[in-house]
Formats: sequence, structure tokens, C-alpha cells
Amino acid sequence: MNSTSKNKHGRFLPEDFDIAHDLCFTIHDVMLQVIKSGEEGGFFRTKIDLGDGEAQELEEIGDIFEWLEAKSRYEDRAKILATTILPAILSDSLHCIYESLECSRKAKLSITYMLVRKPIQENLYVLESMVLDNLNFANTLASDSLRLRPKNAGGVEGHKNRISKVLEVIGETERLDAGYIAQLRYDKKSEDSFDGICNHAMHLFTEHPAIKTDNLNINFIFSGWEQKWTQWDYLYSRLPYLLFYMHRVVEHIIGAIAPTSPEYLDDISRRISAFVVLWWRDVEEHYKSEELRQFYEKTEKWLNWRCTENGCSLPSLKDIRRMSETGAFPGESLISLKKRNFGYSINSALNKRRANRKKWK
Repeated sequence: MNSTSKNKHGRFLPEDFDIAHDLCFTIHDVMLQVIKSGEEGGFFRTKIDLGDGEAQELEEIGDIFEWLEAKSRYEDRAKILATTILPAILSDSLHCIYESLECSRKAKLSITYMLVRKPIQENLYVLESMVLDNLNFANTLASDSLRLRPKNAGGVEGHKNRISKVLEVIGETERLDAGYIAQLRYDKKSEDSFDGICNHAMHLFTEHPAIKTDNLNINFIFSGWEQKWTQWDYLYSRLPYLLFYMHRVVEHIIGAIAPTSPEYLDDISRRISAFVVLWWRDVEEHYKSEELRQFYEKTEKWLNWRCTENGCSLPSLKDIRRMSETGAFPGESLISLKKRNFGYSINSALNKRRANRKKWK
């Protein structure tokens, strides 16, 4: 992981939030690996077939997107945009998330909430558009990109309906709740929402009735340690839920570009799921919503099933801690772990070599 909270200079984060902080960074690092593997393996380069004379036409026009538009090759345009937009929009998201978590560790919570707003409201919205209809996404980006702003979804209810369709596509209708995801990201009227908190963090004064600044107050400026603790409580009880959703969205998109081995995906899912089980134990009772409880229970159920399906016993707390760090099944030997990780390294090296061969052909 890039940034565990322990033993770092400038640390102010209470130990109560260590598991949640590390869970967020684990998901961050898994998504970062998507970019790294995609670049090393050449998966973000798209090959299109050209007919007689088309190479010359393309060279004369000089702009591939103008040429694709003229030739009505919309499927090719969608493929090229998907492999271009995904690493760019994901990289931008991860920069914000990384710095947000680092600022949280340093107790700079107004900056934390400023930075987290863009990836969960805007970047994730674009990724959802790619999941729902990549061809339509490409056409919209080419003809009227302003339609890809979240405000065009039709309010919180529109976001809920949209996210419901995304959850159906990625197979997460049981574990995640569309209405709750929409509320957390966009509902100013709800106390249980990032939208109001992020707006308070960004603006000294807010006038929307639901988040209006009180008289004799300035948003976030007078936060003492009691207020910061509340801000940490909220951040670390909700952000893992949204990052998990983002990861599943990214996983679906990359699956269409460069399918990952089921064994590796299962390994990552075990690690994240084990972290989720540990995280839930530390969430303050006041911050445990029914939607979060459902997320935890379904995740734990899946984790138990994977262990028994693999011929292992149900994981103990010690097993779960080990699994969160290594992906190990209960009772799995160190040699078995090393063999599996070595296999991942070999596959990565082979993908990189194939990409280099294609590059120089």
C-alpha cells in the first residue's frame, strides 16, 4: 500500500480510524494498479483496421476523431475514447483521493472534504456514463460534453435511477444501495451526505437552505478537536462504501478493455472484503446506517463462502487480518502465497514484454 497511517511524520489521525484509512488506501492502490498494468501491458492503446486508401485519408485529415466522424466509425471512436478517458479520469480521481487521505492523516479536514468532492461527484459520474452506454458516452463527449455534468441527471432521484442501472450492470444490486449512493454524493437536504459537508469545506459561507451558514459562524473555520473527530467519524464510515463502489465500476470498465485473470480478481476481492469486515468493527454505532450494515453483511457472507468453497474453514479474526494484508485463505501456507504472487509477477512481466513487441512492430 502507498500510505498506511502508522509511523508517519505529521500524523494526527487517531488510531480508531487506522483500519478505515488503510481500507481506503487499499482500494486506492488497487485502482492505481489498473492504470499501471494497463500502461505496462499496452492495454490503453487501441488498434483499428484501415481499408484501402484509408491510411492516406487519415494522414491528410490529421485528426483521427475528425476522420472517424466523417467515416461514421462510431464504434472505433468509442473504443479509442474508452482507453483514453479511463486512465485519465481515474488518475485524476486517485490524485484527489490520495491527497484527501493524506490531509486527513494530518488533520487538515477542510482540505480533505474539498478534495474528495470532485472524484465522488464528477469523475465517478463520467465513469458511470461509460458503464451505462459507452457508445452513447462517446457520442455525447463528441457532440455536447456539457451533458456529462452531474447536474443533468435530474436531481437526486435521477441519480438514484441511473445508479440502479449501473448496479445491475456490475452485479452489485444486493450489496450496494442506489438510493444511498445517490444521497451520499448529491443530496444537500440530507444530514447523511457528503454534498453539504463538502460545500461547507469549500465555501466560507453557504446560502442553500439545507446548508446555510449560521450567524456568527464561518464554515469549518472554527473546528476544534471535537468537531474534527466528528468529521473523521463521518469520513471513515462513508468513504470506504463509495470507494468500493468506484472500484467495482472501474473493474467493470477495464474488464471490457483488458480482462484480468479470475484468480487475481478473487485475490483482490478477498483482501478488500477482509478489510471491510475489520472496518465495520470500528465504525461508531451512531454512524452505522442500514445500508452500510447491508454492505458489511453481504461482504462477510461472500468472504465466508469463498473460504468454504476453497475447502477452508470459516475465517477467524486472525485469518481475516492476515487476509486483508496478503489475500491468504485460512490456513494457507507461506509457500502457497509466494507461488501465487510470483505468478502475478510473471504475468505482469509477460504483458509488458508483449506490449513492447507490439509497440516496435
